[in-house]
Amino acid sequence: MRMKNFLGIINLTILVVILLTGGCRSVSKTSSFENRLYPEGRKFTVKTVDESTKKRFEYFLMEAVRHKMIGDHNKSVLYYKEALSVDSTCATCYFELAQLIYQSGDVKNAEGFGFKAVQLDPNNEWFLSFLSKIYHQNNKPELALEAAKFLVKQHPNNIEHLYSLAQFEYSLGNFDKGIDALNKVEKLLGKNEILSLEKHNIFVQKKDFKRAEKELLDLLSAFPGNLNYRVYLGDYYTQRNQLKHAFLQYNKVISGDPGNGNVYFSLANYYLIINDTLKFKESLFKAFGSSGPEFENKFQKLVPFLVNIDEKSNPLNQSDFDKIFNLFLVTHPHESKVFVLYANYLNHKGKVNEALNAYENALLMDEKQEEIWQEFLFLSLNGHSNADFLKHCKYGIKIFPENAILQYLTGVAYSFTGNRNEAIEHLNLVIKFSKGNSKLESQTYGFLGDLYYQEGNSAKSFESYQKALDIDENLLNVLNNFSYYLSVEEVNLEKAEKMISKVIELEPKNATYLDTYAWVLFKRERFFEALFIIEQALNYGGNENGVILEHYGDILYKNGNVEKAVEFWIKAKETNDDDISKNIEKKINEKRYIK
Repeated sequence: MRMKNFLGIINLTILVVILLTGGCRSVSKTSSFENRLYPEGRKFTVKTVDESTKKRFEYFLMEAVRHKMIGDHNKSVLYYKEALSVDSTCATCYFELAQLIYQSGDVKNAEGFGFKAVQLDPNNEWFLSFLSKIYHQNNKPELALEAAKFLVKQHPNNIEHLYSLAQFEYSLGNFDKGIDALNKVEKLLGKNEILSLEKHNIFVQKKDFKRAEKELLDLLSAFPGNLNYRVYLGDYYTQRNQLKHAFLQYNKVISGDPGNGNVYFSLANYYLIINDTLKFKESLFKAFGSSGPEFENKFQKLVPFLVNIDEKSNPLNQSDFDKIFNLFLVTHPHESKVFVLYANYLNHKGKVNEALNAYENALLMDEKQEEIWQEFLFLSLNGHSNADFLKHCKYGIKIFPENAILQYLTGVAYSFTGNRNEAIEHLNLVIKFSKGNSKLESQTYGFLGDLYYQEGNSAKSFESYQKALDIDENLLNVLNNFSYYLSVEEVNLEKAEKMISKVIELEPKNATYLDTYAWVLFKRERFFEALFIIEQALNYGGNENGVILEHYGDILYKNGNVEKAVEFWIKAKETNDDDISKNIEKKINEKRYIK
């Protein structure tokens, strides 16, 4: 109901009050829905109101409308409720409340307000239609059907209401009543593909196969020039395993329109059923090479084969997929979806550079594809040079500055190029934009902890590590790094040991984690225990890591084995590892441990 007419048509001096108690109105026949609306009948009484009451109602109503228009739905709800406290018979107030509460996602509580609106104005089709929708959303199909019947009774020639009635009927298994409603729609609209196919599907559900076939034949008879309807008929015969009839229909289509791509999809399915792999592939290639079928139809046909790409039962091999994509790209060169699908396929096959090119083509056609930017940049992480990766990240965040994942990748890109300050700046933006994504938030804090420490800010580093662990206490890399840097700084070593012990419990064969544990024990002057742990680190692959070799030498020295300590300091130096200490040469020459 339009608001400018609402105040004009309501007589606010005399309010009609509908009471749910008392006698009933005389009617010739009531529906079950009317009985539900008025279980004790309807009684009308008249109440006069003074000018002050009238003005209060008008004020609350106008404020409710105003707040709704500016998007402040919470205040709008409050004002509609205030209006109802003055005039409890305002059907539109209940309807507007039902809509606002429904839009907030509270479908359950919207129902009561919608029901009240219909009680007060049972002839309003918008109120009834909305209540039927709410019933459906609240999984009350019988009530939705009752409301739909009541609506159609009032508006017997309304196509939309009849169509809704049909859907509610056959959703409850009332197939014949659903068909009757669709027939009424068809009588108003004429023969229609959507209606015919819907009726066909209902007949199939109720296993009335003769009428299901007839529905398609009638559609074909009404539109003999539309050969796609003959394809539908052939597909129906295929589903019924009447393969000779199906093949006959498909050939009739090809005779009338050799370029009809849809029929080749159907033929491909037919040949797959009869195990003729060669003709299956020939038909599929013709379908994808044809400009006839709509892009979405082709897209949906290809996806199931790609989903099962590695299954032995998949009739298509890599060469077939390559050919199909080549055909797809020729017939739909401006569809970004094709390039995205192709990129995913290439990435799955390990062809990273080709996949990156395909993603770039997709983004050239439509650069405002947020998810594709994420996939492209994740792949670029290892597929492009650091400079190119940074360039792409900067372009991505220019388009989507509030995308937390793109900001995170930009931080990674800056860290790769050695620009830690810029990296930290972008990672702090991730924290700003990642509210609700606790996994990303914790990883970002962990990353910030690493960068702050590299910048020499141990206080900020340890604060960031702690924030990461406050979100997820089982982040192994954060527990390890936090523990290691505490040991390097020789502060809070008890906490460091507790954290790294937890890591080793969860992953006992990781050389890096074992090295950290050994180093914490070393700093706590538990040299014999440290020796046992560092030797495990060597056994699990740490014998080629310069830092672990140097630590082993340090621990050997503290355990009194000077000669072997020097041997491993030399081995550490020979790795040319950038992370070994600057004192390694001095340790070797002076044959003593130096911090």
